[in-house]
This record gives sequence, structure tokens and C-alpha cells, in this order.
Amino acid sequence: MPSGPSFREHRKFERFARDLVRLPGPGEDPLSHLLPEARWREFTHGVPDEAAWLMALSRATGVYFFPSREWVQTLMRYLKLLGVTRLLEAGAGRGYLTAALAPRCAAAGIRFRAVDRGDGEFVSDLSVFAGVERADALTAARELRPEVVLYAWPPPGQSVTPLCQTDFLHYLILIGEAGGGSTGAREDWETLPHKVSPALSRHGRGRTGALSHRVTVFYGGGHTSLGRHRL
Repeated sequence: MPSGPSFREHRKFERFARDLVRLPGPGEDPLSHLLPEARWREFTHGVPDEAAWLMALSRATGVYFFPSREWVQTLMRYLKLLGVTRLLEAGAGRGYLTAALAPRCAAAGIRFRAVDRGDGEFVSDLSVFAGVERADALTAARELRPEVVLYAWPPPGQSVTPLCQTDFLHYLILIGEAGGGSTGAREDWETLPHKVSPALSRHGRGRTGALSHRVTVFYGGGHTSLGRHRL
């Protein structure tokens, strides 16, 4: 019967993972802690089982969505096109994405908040980006009244319907699995108006691999007033 990786091998991978998926250091360029897309492809194409490798990376770091630099740049172009002035990141976790978005939003004149309730499955002594607030997403949304909410990997069974039904929200961008999968509530894909964004589904990968990874745009109660541009 084959044995699993040794403790030494496990610790070696854990150190590698935490060096690879890290928060930026003081004074570091906002996107420098994110890998470029070409580098991510080198890593994922060089392993025998991409999904298993990404899952191990996620377990070691507490990060569920691995955006490349290009993904953040694509998102910022969309926000500019839509004329977004307020953005909320829900379920921000340790702030891996937050650390890239916060300075970019500030430079673009977008009010930005990132929140996480802190009750997810991942608990460790790893650092959390200072910009992540301990708060409930719906409460924060009612305070900020964002035009767009960004939500990566909501917990299984957690519906985004309460957020989408608010009259100020135009779009909720959900990063997770196709049709719900192990993210969010599957019935949201059956009852809420939405579309998959091919552009935002590229240049990023989730913890379960490229085949199941999708970025879905749900329409909020206020989306018709945002103008002619659509995601």
C-alpha cells in the first residue's frame, strides 16, 4: 500500500506554498505579491494533478482563489467602464486579493471595503492583511451601498440572494465553481438572473482547479440604473 508524503515533504511544500501565496511586504508594489499569469501556468502545467496541487496550496495558505496580476487588471478595467464608485469585497479571508485591490481602488477614486466574518474553516497563525475588517457582508453592504460586490468562494449553502435583492447593488461578481458546485447555494443559479463572464473566468484559478472554476455575475436590484454598459 503506497504511503503519503512524509512529514518532511509536507513541511517543505507548506513553506513553498506560503512563500508563493503571500501578502505584500511594507512598501512593496501593490501587485508584486501576485504571480503573473504565465508563471501560474508554468506551475499548474508542471504538476501531474492540477486540482490536487491547488487544493494543497489552498490548505497550506487559507486562500481559495488565486488571481494573477492580469485578473486584477481586467477587473479594474471593468469597474472603470461601469463607472463604479463603491466596491465591497465579501468573504475576503486573509486579504490576498484585498491587498491588490485596496491601493488600485484608492488610485481610481473607488471607495472600497473588504470584510470577513472570520468564522471560516481555515484557522491559523498566518497574517491577515490590515485592510480586512471583521464584519458581516450584508451589514457592510447596507452601510457602504456598493454598486458592485465581489465574493470569492462563499461557503457551501450560503445564498447571495439577500445581497442581490438590495436596491443599490448593480452586480455581484461571484468567484467559485460552475453552477454553484461547492460554493454558495446551488439554488441561486436556478433562481437569480446571472451570466458567466468568460473574461473574468480567465487569468485566475480556484482551489479545485481550472475545469470547475467560473466567475458568475449576478444582477442586483439596482443594475438597470448603472447605464448602458454590462459585464
